[in-house]
Amino acid sequence: MSVEYSRADINDYEEVIDLANYVFSHDHKPIDFPALLPKLYKREYFMDAAHYLCREDGKIRAAVGAYPLEMKLCGTSLQGRGIGMVSVHPYSRSKGYMRELMNRALEDMRKDGMDFGCLDGRRQRYEYFGFSPAGTVFSFECNSFNTYHTLGKNFVSSLNLRRLCPKDSSLIEEIRLMHEAKPEKGAGFVRRRDRFFDILVSWESSVYAVLEGEKFSGYLIYNEKENLISEVNLKEAGRMAEIIDLCLKSCPPGKALKVAAHPHETEKLKALSRFAESFAMEPAYSFNIFNYRNFLEAFVKLQCSLRSVEDGAFVFEIENGERLCVRVSGGKPELHEASPSEKAGFTFGPLAATEFFFSPVTPYTSSLIAGNSFLRSLLPLPLFFEIADGV
Repeated sequence: MSVEYSRADINDYEEVIDLANYVFSHDHKPIDFPALLPKLYKREYFMDAAHYLCREDGKIRAAVGAYPLEMKLCGTSLQGRGIGMVSVHPYSRSKGYMRELMNRALEDMRKDGMDFGCLDGRRQRYEYFGFSPAGTVFSFECNSFNTYHTLGKNFVSSLNLRRLCPKDSSLIEEIRLMHEAKPEKGAGFVRRRDRFFDILVSWESSVYAVLEGEKFSGYLIYNEKENLISEVNLKEAGRMAEIIDLCLKSCPPGKALKVAAHPHETEKLKALSRFAESFAMEPAYSFNIFNYRNFLEAFVKLQCSLRSVEDGAFVFEIENGERLCVRVSGGKPELHEASPSEKAGFTFGPLAATEFFFSPVTPYTSSLIAGNSFLRSLLPLPLFFEIADGV
């Protein structure tokens, strides 16, 4: 039997999709990747070279996709790739194919100067490849009792929701412009204009425009199966309870609605926390950070724009060879390579570094933070990931 590793070409589309559909349907539930993730797997969008393949006797038996992602934070751009469609045919497992393809994808990320990689998958499986759960997502649970007592018995909202289809080009453009403004207010992922609607409706979601009469007032992305609003942005954050009330009236009676929010979305967090029944905090995604200097500098800058951070400095070393100093003075952040005279306070392994700087539990578990008011005011950094951008 011959085994060959290669990158996909455009003629591999059908076989790559067939393999992924078969593997995921075999292991989980029936799945159709072009329907689930049209932003990646529509034929016209197929990024052939983003797929790493293993063939046995000419037939594709394993595949890993590494898809381009870009974050923008306070004027800084971070380049990354998201790992998805990790598929090995059931009859070809335990041969090391997935390991080899993952390592090839990671090698190319480093070679191409990526700042980060990310994925969603089993923690221990992907920690072997340097990925660790990190960041924070808040999940608020809201019910009709919450909105009834917040808005009042006789309240009638002037807002309404309109479910959109690709023909609603003017409203989709309004949503795109609102999304493009996110980095100006803090942070956001870059979403390709030519795939924008398909990005919004990936992961079995629907997108709704929030209207006042015919005037655009915001949008939300809703997943009916999970009863989850994965993304909601309004021109007036103080009207959040109205939007949640409208959504609850369309949900099955008595069922709570989940609403996701992220640590840099301070106005949204304030609005939801005022009336939601409860909330939970979870890791946002799993990340592998290749360039700590760029990645940390961007998120330290974002943090200083969101909260008051005490003056101070922290010098540390990472086992990959990076030796860095994080410093804040008068609210202005700086991150530079540590000089020989700046003694490292701690040495981290890559997984430990990601957890230390970005895990929401760090303030409760790290002895380094316990006696350091600078780090207590700085951490965890507001790393986030929005579901629509997942791969």
